Amino acid sequence: MQNARIKAIIVDVDGTLYRQNAMRRKMLWRLLQLCLREPRHGVQTICALQAYRHAQEQLRSISDEGLSLPQEQLRLASEQSGSSFEFMSECVNRWIEREPLELLLATRREGVTDFIQAAVSSGVRLAVFSDYPAIDKLHALGLSGFFELVVSAQDPDVQAFKPNPRGLEVTLGRLGVSAHEAVYIGDRPETDAVAARLAGISCIIVGRSENRNHEWSQYANYAQLKTALLT
Repeated sequence: MQNARIKAIIVDVDGTLYRQNAMRRKMLWRLLQLCLREPRHGVQTICALQAYRHAQEQLRSISDEGLSLPQEQLRLASEQSGSSFEFMSECVNRWIEREPLELLLATRREGVTDFIQAAVSSGVRLAVFSDYPAIDKLHALGLSGFFELVVSAQDPDVQAFKPNPRGLEVTLGRLGVSAHEAVYIGDRPETDAVAARLAGISCIIVGRSENRNHEWSQYANYAQLKTALLT
């Protein structure tokens, strides 16, 4: 990649701006405490959350512009876990959308703030594309003021999880930037790198050392990214 032609950097959030495994360990501890206090409710909650994540993987292969992605994921998860739609909605709202927010800052990836500040100083435009709504997470990470655009797979004009490239295409369109002028930073080669390839965008994967032979990805940490892209 030639950094002289980079006009925009688009980043994923979960696992990319913060260490998702560290976050999940902290959340697992909270769920185990719930199980000790309320065993039946705790087990039902864990089963519901597992079904919700499984439903997302099922929906990755679906591209239907008429689909309400959030509602369909909740419906599938409710059906597969045997929980009511209302319980599933409450469970997701608490354990996926609200509870992790206070833990995000402690799991923010090393060097990410310096990298983002350097991008802004270099005149590179910053945007987010994530599978899930990210505005509250960016606030919790202390990064919300740096991004001019935040797009999620659940936006009305996207409605498709990665590796479908629609979200990245929508993000590029809103920015008014060509694919060859942008870089996408993610943490999952099998979704982020594939989506970027299909959208014609260069991709860099952070935070993982496995699968380094993935043909569509480059691997780096944020200190390396700062040197490679912004100097």
